[in-house]
Amino acid sequence: MFRQAFQRLTPVGNFVAHQVQRNIGMSAVVSQKANLDPIQQLFVDKIREYKTKSAGGKLVDASPETEATLKDMLTNLERAFQAKGVDMTQFPTFNFQEPELVWPGLTEEQRVKMYETAEAAEVAIAQAEQVDEDKYDPFEGIP
Repeated sequence: MFRQAFQRLTPVGNFVAHQVQRNIGMSAVVSQKANLDPIQQLFVDKIREYKTKSAGGKLVDASPETEATLKDMLTNLERAFQAKGVDMTQFPTFNFQEPELVWPGLTEEQRVKMYETAEAAEVAIAQAEQVDEDKYDPFEGIP
């Protein structure tokens, strides 16, 4: 009787043991994430500090000389590229249009003749394929 009860409880015991091991493993990972080593914690703190300082979109901890240098550089760019009034700190937007392809060195008559010749060749190929399909099939009608 004890043996039968033990055999019935063994799968349940295995399941419970597996769940306990799994929970211990997960809690170890969670507890490790909470306790960063000092260098990691310093890095995270600096990132958070930088985020709060850069909220206005300005340079972080910039001196007046640095801001003047930036303004001079942007002025030089505007003058060099004739972009007066354009914000040079923003990424440009591109509007690409499909170019019209032309055959260099061909006149309009030559181009028309070339297209007519190509169309005639396509028709000839289609007719040749049609003739091949109309040929006698010696195996036609044989089961």
